[in-house]
Amino acid sequence: MSDPSASSQDPITTLFTMLAQAFEAESEDLARALEDGSLALEMSEDDEGGRFVEATWTRGGTPRVARVYRDRVLREKSARGDRPA
Repeated sequence: MSDPSASSQDPITTLFTMLAQAFEAESEDLARALEDGSLALEMSEDDEGGRFVEATWTRGGTPRVARVYRDRVLREKSARGDRPA
């Protein structure tokens, strides 16, 4: 019998790897941040219909935002817009 959680492990690992790249952090730190509530994940869609996970990580009172698409990561650069991670 196969482990039902095994099929969901790869996408989760991929998501945390991409977030670690965007936030310049370790995946383990992000997992702890998710557990303590300082990292919030939300599914969303952009104006062109592209679906993504928006991650907001608040550290030291400063929120940082990254969008994880299937094929790329965008992180907030400033109030003027996003840039590829």
